[in-house]
Amino acid sequence: MNNETPETAFMEWTVSFCSYGIDIARRDQTNLETLTGNNWLKDVDGKTVAVFYTGFGAAWGLGSFGMGGTPAQGARLPKTLRLSYHDYLEDRFYRLDAELPLQRLFELFVRAPKIVAREIRYGEVTPRYEDLRIGVAPDGHVMLWVWGVGSQVELGTYRARVLEGMTRQSYNANVPAGAFTLTEDRWLALDRMKPETVERVKAGWRPDPMWYMRHIRVKYPWRHVLSGNVSRVTELQSAHGNAEAENVGQWELGTYMQVNRLRAIPEAALFWFHDRRGQRHYLSINFSLRERAVSEPDLSEVRAAFEEVFPGRTLEDNDWLPGDQDMALVEVQVPDDFQRFTAFLVKGERRIPLPVGRVKHFELEPFTHWAGQTSERLTPEMRKLFQLGPP
Repeated sequence: MNNETPETAFMEWTVSFCSYGIDIARRDQTNLETLTGNNWLKDVDGKTVAVFYTGFGAAWGLGSFGMGGTPAQGARLPKTLRLSYHDYLEDRFYRLDAELPLQRLFELFVRAPKIVAREIRYGEVTPRYEDLRIGVAPDGHVMLWVWGVGSQVELGTYRARVLEGMTRQSYNANVPAGAFTLTEDRWLALDRMKPETVERVKAGWRPDPMWYMRHIRVKYPWRHVLSGNVSRVTELQSAHGNAEAENVGQWELGTYMQVNRLRAIPEAALFWFHDRRGQRHYLSINFSLRERAVSEPDLSEVRAAFEEVFPGRTLEDNDWLPGDQDMALVEVQVPDDFQRFTAFLVKGERRIPLPVGRVKHFELEPFTHWAGQTSERLTPEMRKLFQLGPP
């Protein structure tokens, strides 16, 4: 019998980081840096279970793993978090001291049903969630997610406080010799911005923190479906505009199609399906045509379609439980020649086109997931896991 509790559970888990994008910037950039020796996670007894520092190089909702983390043999789950960082765009220091929802973390990290990995650990049974992901938005707002193989859910939102009186120069003067230091020339740290972005920042422009903390987090009742040259969908992976994501195994598709739930607007999806001839396929599709900020998709057309069908929804409506009559479909049409894929938001008689950006499509060998894989690679045990799920 498993006697683990939130306070005693011990497992391997990681920490990763991301930050908000800067509009019309030249390319991926680091506008935040954490402070050496001022970042840690502690368990319920106050014992340090992870230390880290990072440059926050990943786009919002994605994971850039920092320096440091939990021991290779694992650790107890974290109860408290300290995060200290400098935001070059705002030229301010921040510190967050937060208590984490340990019970919720336990349910996700330890109790959530396991998944069969399709990527790096192909065919292995793995925890559905195993990474604590920290995202820093403008003005000291912080988002926490838990991430796993193709899945991500929100854990909590926080607000860091400004560390008054600190400067980059005073910080650098007090760190130990040879330790990590901040770039003292603020504009040198932001030199990847386009000239017009620099001028906007100098004139007082700042990204809107509520875009990250409220607007993109609004959820709607919908699910994915394929139509056209499709006989059956076998697996699905879906990314949403609020940085959450779902990984639906073959054994879970029935539940996915029957259980009504709210999701943020769709950002991208991966489908594994069979056509009418029985040929297996892989399809990757993005619902954006451009970026709105650094490595962040512009989902404005998708958002407009959902607001047309579900007017007036706010973040507070995320607690509402939808019924069968409320659910809409994000329908991706598969053409007979697999050349031009289209997508629609469908509810009742309403059928609103959605933008289709980057598309990748491959024919696959039976039971496989990626181009170039051969069926012989999958042992009978692996095939059973992908079909029926972990025991």
